[in-house]
Amino acid sequence: MARRVLSFLAVFAMATIVFAARAQETYQRAKPDVVIFEGKYPGWPWITAGASGTLYCVWREGTIHDYSADGRIMLAQSSDKGRKWTEPKVIIDEPEIDDRNVAIVELPNGELLVTYNTYTAAKESLAVMSRSSDSGATWSKSESLGIPNSRTRAAAVVLSNGDLLLPLYIAPGNGAIAALSYNNGRNWESVRVPDTDGFVGDEWTALEVEKKHIVGISRNSAPNSDGFFWVTESMDRGKTWSTPKKTNVQSERYPSPAQLCLHGATPTLIYSDRRMVSVAAAKTGDPTFVTWNVDKRLKAYQYNPEGKEIPDGSYPCSVQVTSKIRLIVDYEITPTGNRISGYYCTFPEDW
Repeated sequence: MARRVLSFLAVFAMATIVFAARAQETYQRAKPDVVIFEGKYPGWPWITAGASGTLYCVWREGTIHDYSADGRIMLAQSSDKGRKWTEPKVIIDEPEIDDRNVAIVELPNGELLVTYNTYTAAKESLAVMSRSSDSGATWSKSESLGIPNSRTRAAAVVLSNGDLLLPLYIAPGNGAIAALSYNNGRNWESVRVPDTDGFVGDEWTALEVEKKHIVGISRNSAPNSDGFFWVTESMDRGKTWSTPKKTNVQSERYPSPAQLCLHGATPTLIYSDRRMVSVAAAKTGDPTFVTWNVDKRLKAYQYNPEGKEIPDGSYPCSVQVTSKIRLIVDYEITPTGNRISGYYCTFPEDW
């Protein structure tokens, strides 16, 4: 999320002026298929599927976009591909701390691992984790990853050899970090992604596209950002990273983070093509992951039928529920209610 609310508003206003209005476009959905939660200011969800097929969705509930003294982590589960959800419950809530930016993954040993960062009234952050060995019924005491000024977005990636890789970023300050664990998240070491002109390490997501080869896609929340995502690669399971390069994928109006995932066997980017207006998906045949098929992107959904923006939203995350369909979850702050929503989007046969 934006490091400073004032800079967010200033850049957002500029971006709204810079990007010209598009002609009316058709998206698959113009209202949610399912509402997982309605609250005061829910935000930044993450969804994953367990080995049993159970879906787990986590998010932060607070009172405003920025620091909320009662910001807390919530969880809901579904056993029917996301149509019905359990009653949401609070799983983490440290007094006077904004527990936020949560994501969840099921580990090979069956444990659930949630990673998130604390956030204080003094704007201090720290990446932490908690785990459950009983399918989310109870959770361990939160533990720090030991990386100062660290924030989270995406879930840890379970690599083909069983190692874990967690994308982090620094705030206050700048820089993308890969946190690595060789013992199911008990201990972590950190590796800095190289900096380069025009790149600000920010919220990012990673995917192992083949053994040892990991691709990372980062939003770039630099001053006066043009909204293009940047890509970095590792050929040694995250121990070293290439200098980031700008892709051709753009989150217009204001940058928001994407999710890099596999749809079937195809690397797929789920992202907001127009923040607070619409969400899309793109694939690529480029082995460098710099060029994506944005002209033929799958237009997943927009928040309003007429394409009008909402006050806040656009942190899409998804899970594949059938061979053709993904459930994309998002947060939506609207004049009529604030919610964690789900959209079922159908992908073409040749995706």
